[in-house]
Amino acid sequence: MIRMRCIVVFIVVGIALGIGISTFFSSLDPGRVRGSGTDVDEYLRSSRKWSSEENKIANIFWIVQIWNKFCEEYLSIIKPEVVLISGDLTDAKTPSGIGSRQIRDEWIIYENSVKKCHAYSNAKWLDLRGNHDSFDVFDFGSKNNYYKLHSVHGSSLKEKSDFESGFIHKLEMPFGTYSFIGIDTCSRPGPNRPFNFFGYLDDKQIQHIKSLEAASKGSNHTVWFGHFPTSLIVHNPPVLRQIMSSAIAYLCGHLHTLNNLVPKMYSRHKTGQLELELGDWKDNRIFRVMAFDHDLMSFTDAKLGTWPIVIITNPKNNQFYSPHEPLELIASSTLIRILIFSHVKIKQVEVKIDKQLEGYAYQVDPNHPLYELPWSPVHFASGTHTIEVFITDAHRMNTTVSQHFSVDGSEMHFDFVPRLILMLNIYSAGKLIFSLLVFFYALVLTSLRQFTYIRVCYLHGRVFVTSFVNAWIMKLWLAARSNVSYYILIGSVLYLTFGPWFVGYLLSDKIGVVFVWGILVEGTFLPGGITYFYGIFQFLMFNVPLTLILGHLLDTRRKHGHKLSLGHHLSILIPVGLLQVFTIYLVLTEFPRAYGQTSLLLGPLRTGSTLLLPLSVLCAYRTDLKHLLAVNGPT
Repeated sequence: MIRMRCIVVFIVVGIALGIGISTFFSSLDPGRVRGSGTDVDEYLRSSRKWSSEENKIANIFWIVQIWNKFCEEYLSIIKPEVVLISGDLTDAKTPSGIGSRQIRDEWIIYENSVKKCHAYSNAKWLDLRGNHDSFDVFDFGSKNNYYKLHSVHGSSLKEKSDFESGFIHKLEMPFGTYSFIGIDTCSRPGPNRPFNFFGYLDDKQIQHIKSLEAASKGSNHTVWFGHFPTSLIVHNPPVLRQIMSSAIAYLCGHLHTLNNLVPKMYSRHKTGQLELELGDWKDNRIFRVMAFDHDLMSFTDAKLGTWPIVIITNPKNNQFYSPHEPLELIASSTLIRILIFSHVKIKQVEVKIDKQLEGYAYQVDPNHPLYELPWSPVHFASGTHTIEVFITDAHRMNTTVSQHFSVDGSEMHFDFVPRLILMLNIYSAGKLIFSLLVFFYALVLTSLRQFTYIRVCYLHGRVFVTSFVNAWIMKLWLAARSNVSYYILIGSVLYLTFGPWFVGYLLSDKIGVVFVWGILVEGTFLPGGITYFYGIFQFLMFNVPLTLILGHLLDTRRKHGHKLSLGHHLSILIPVGLLQVFTIYLVLTEFPRAYGQTSLLLGPLRTGSTLLLPLSVLCAYRTDLKHLLAVNGPT
């Protein structure tokens, strides 16, 4: 009967996990096929006035997305219409790299850099805050809110309500209107790092963002930009992607390249818009040039020092097709079009398609970066093809750029990892993973505690794996069956889940309380975000090892009674010592260096763990095992 119940439980859990995994992978599938748009998509497409005329310099423009300061070498040559800076205008870190504060000198450097840029370009400058720019900033009126003093957009803000809102800029061109909507999702108030990693939106901000979206109606294209990827913005319900569904792209940069692990973090949402993360300027000096050619959007991400900057605008890269573009223009076009920005004269532009020479592109105007070459798209009507551009400049430097394209709408898929990072709701995922870990931990320990004869759960066989699993079933059963260890283990996990972790100066002059489910600062509640991942870390690096240590200790005593040899004691005390040293290291370094010594003195979770560990081991040494072994036997 007991075994049948175990089987039923495993089946139910398996079905639940199967449904969850299926839903998870379904959420990562863009599910977009050309021609399968909704009625709303078709209405939006038909309402836009797209030009089909070619060989017109006037029907193309470009913008630049950067992080902070580069001007003289690039802006003077690229000459964009708009410059977007999507946050982290300053670094705002203390020398230790753990603490954070607003440093006015950094803001003055940024302001001077912008002034220098204006000397080389008349582009509209749109800058907004990132989480680094909100470290230690309580509200709009804070004396260290240097964004309102030294940034371009921030200095135009007059009221707190403006500070908490997004903004829209409409670029009026002879051939159409293009809207750029910036959204500030930084937490308010802005704690010091590390608990300032997620963005937040409340109902008031959502309503304002909806009004910005409504104001962009009728534009040829709308580009949204913000600091945080949508996967890291906490709002309930998560409607931001749906609000942006009529846009061609959302540009962001908080995660950058994940320390070069994901150099091309791009994806397309089910709602249609692209999400394009930009690598960081501080460490990698990466910037983006985005072009709109007859309303077909193309872009390239380049590193400082790279020349020339090349964008093939027609035929565009089929990995970045959007239902909001006139993709049918590719099939009816007669010219390959390439933007080439260079600090020296371009001597030759050779174009190949599928390794076959197509011809040599020519510059349309000596003062314009556009190059063209006649082509016949009918020859490439089916499937995906590759276009390559070989450029030689006056210094005899060679550059090769290639991309895939299609005429029939075939698309290249995005890599799995970028889709996972950008399309997943990371806040919900962290909350779910933490909750499941706690739930299954409590379920396993409580279920094991119900058995009086644990050997009924043993696996059959004499192979090493079977013996190893059975040995740990016994150890975990002992930890669960012993009253003292069970209540210590369950109690510590419940405290991790519901209790306050610490009290500290989350801002330099504001005390707050941190829980796994949120942060309280000066009467303001910030929902948990990165706290769930800290909770997962604490669970895996303290609660699980503590469980294994207590189970091993009790099992060693079960086997050898009070006649423990030095080797037996060392097998217990060495893991205890390592865990204690690691825990003390975290206690002394992380939270105190970020939030002051108050977080050390009033830190029941981390500081309390250094006391809980030796106390738990001492209690396990003194636990009476006779009543546990009466049925199961000593071996």
